Amino acid sequence: MDKLKDLLARKNDFEADGHHALGVHLPTDWAKELRWELHQYYGKDPGERLTTIYGMEVLTLDAEELRFE
Repeated sequence: MDKLKDLLARKNDFEADGHHALGVHLPTDWAKELRWELHQYYGKDPGERLTTIYGMEVLTLDAEELRFE
Protein backbone atom coordinates (compact mmCIF):
# COMPACT_ATOMS: atom_id res chain seq x y z
CA MET A 1 0.00 0.00 0.00
CA ASP A 2 1.27 3.49 -0.77
CA LYS A 3 0.39 5.63 2.24
CA LEU A 4 2.49 8.55 1.00
CA LYS A 5 0.40 8.91 -2.16
CA ASP A 6 -2.79 8.36 -0.18
CA LEU A 7 -1.81 11.05 2.35
CA LEU A 8 -1.03 13.53 -0.43
CA ALA A 9 -4.37 12.81 -2.15
CA ARG A 10 -6.27 13.33 1.12
CA LYS A 11 -4.33 16.55 1.78
CA ASN A 12 -5.21 17.81 -1.70
CA ASP A 13 -8.89 16.91 -1.12
CA PHE A 14 -8.83 18.82 2.18
CA GLU A 15 -7.30 21.86 0.47
CA ALA A 16 -9.61 21.76 -2.57
CA ASP A 17 -12.11 24.17 -1.00
CA GLY A 18 -9.52 26.76 0.00
CA HIS A 19 -8.32 25.34 3.34
CA HIS A 20 -4.60 25.01 4.00
CA ALA A 21 -3.32 21.91 5.76
CA LEU A 22 -0.68 23.14 8.18
CA GLY A 23 -0.75 20.12 10.46
CA VAL A 24 -1.77 16.49 10.40
CA HIS A 25 -2.87 14.06 13.10
CA LEU A 26 -1.80 10.52 12.16
CA PRO A 27 -3.25 7.29 13.52
CA THR A 28 -0.63 4.83 14.79
CA ASP A 29 -0.93 2.50 11.78
CA TRP A 30 -0.48 5.42 9.36
CA ALA A 31 2.59 6.67 11.22
CA LYS A 32 4.22 3.22 11.12
CA GLU A 33 3.51 2.71 7.41
CA LEU A 34 4.69 6.21 6.48
CA ARG A 35 7.90 5.72 8.44
CA TRP A 36 8.52 2.42 6.64
CA GLU A 37 7.80 3.94 3.21
CA LEU A 38 10.11 6.90 3.87
CA HIS A 39 12.81 4.44 4.90
CA GLN A 40 12.32 2.53 1.63
CA TYR A 41 12.44 5.70 -0.51
CA TYR A 42 15.42 7.39 1.14
CA GLY A 43 17.40 4.46 2.52
CA LYS A 44 17.45 5.80 6.06
CA ASP A 45 15.05 5.69 8.95
CA PRO A 46 13.39 9.06 9.64
CA GLY A 47 13.06 8.08 13.30
CA GLU A 48 10.13 7.40 15.55
CA ARG A 49 9.07 11.02 15.64
CA LEU A 50 8.01 12.26 12.21
CA THR A 51 8.23 16.06 12.28
CA THR A 52 6.95 17.25 8.90
CA ILE A 53 5.51 15.64 5.83
CA TYR A 54 4.37 17.39 2.63
CA GLY A 55 4.90 20.73 4.37
CA MET A 56 2.62 19.84 7.28
CA GLU A 57 3.69 19.55 10.89
CA VAL A 58 2.96 16.09 12.29
CA LEU A 59 0.97 16.97 15.40
CA THR A 60 -0.01 13.51 16.65
CA LEU A 61 1.20 9.97 15.97
CA ASP A 62 -1.61 8.22 17.82
CA ALA A 63 -4.78 9.97 16.67
CA GLU A 64 -8.07 8.08 16.50
CA GLU A 65 -8.42 9.07 12.84
CA LEU A 66 -6.47 10.90 10.15
CA ARG A 67 -7.29 14.60 10.20
CA PHE A 68 -5.83 17.88 9.05
CA GLU A 69 -5.65 21.32 10.64
